[in-house]
Amino acid sequence: MSLPRPVVVVGDVLYDMLAYIGGGDGPAPGVDTFTPIHASPGGSAANVASHLARLGVETHFVGRAGDDPFGEFLSGGMERVGVKAHIARDRELSTGKVFVMVDGEGERTMITDRGASEALGPEDLPEGVFSPNSHLHLTGYTFSGGSRRDAAMKALRLAREAGMSVSVDPSSALLLESIGPERFLKWMRGVDLCFPNLEEGALLSGSEDPESVAEGLLGHCRAVALKLGAGGAMYADGSGRRTRQSAAEVPVVDTTGAGDAFCAGFLSGWIAGEDAGDSLRKGIALAGEVAGGFGGTTDTGLC
Repeated sequence: MSLPRPVVVVGDVLYDMLAYIGGGDGPAPGVDTFTPIHASPGGSAANVASHLARLGVETHFVGRAGDDPFGEFLSGGMERVGVKAHIARDRELSTGKVFVMVDGEGERTMITDRGASEALGPEDLPEGVFSPNSHLHLTGYTFSGGSRRDAAMKALRLAREAGMSVSVDPSSALLLESIGPERFLKWMRGVDLCFPNLEEGALLSGSEDPESVAEGLLGHCRAVALKLGAGGAMYADGSGRRTRQSAAEVPVVDTTGAGDAFCAGFLSGWIAGEDAGDSLRKGIALAGEVAGGFGGTTDTGLC
């Protein structure tokens, strides 16, 4: 095992506001609902970057936020946990925000205003961070369209030119449906590691069986770390290695960002040359830690 390689994470940084609504059908219309609201840094890519830095990995985050107090808040929070943040400040669009309602089972419903994250573009990429012996992590949201997709494609090109390894988290089944699974698989071809959950993997592979999902995706990428929720996670690669780990036994409070935490935990081991089983355990442990509290990150410095 060696020291972890530096990681460059490109994607969204958002301001999350989370409300616990308990059981039933949620807030009744036309009346006040009283519940604590938790503020937390968010955005799938920003979550991954913050967790990696907290785990001691040299981490560069590239994103876009508004030139406003929310953007300042998020940038400062990332830097406090050790992320080297390269966040372009948009004078036209405000920082993206998400309102999250969490039910009694820990499942969440999100209402999202992507704000300045929507305008992430190729010009926002600092080419100096794309260097040999580093790793690039992209979230699927960067492929959703417009200048974000152009940024993702440029990041892939710069990483390949520098000889970097690359991982991609598809991020959303709804996103994959809107893009088209075949188009996404074409963009993903040659990627070193893919992080789908089972729903995303089923769309991309045409199968709902975890083993078959992994086998189907290995025709497009070199390795798969498949997130199975309460079923844990499994790893498969083109060399024939297969391993599976059970989920952490923790009370689930809020699943927001648990998948991002899994990616960061797994990557922290994988980029240091640890075996797949140890990397899976790290990912599952960190996902369990996040699911046991509110918000997608830990040690945020926010309320």
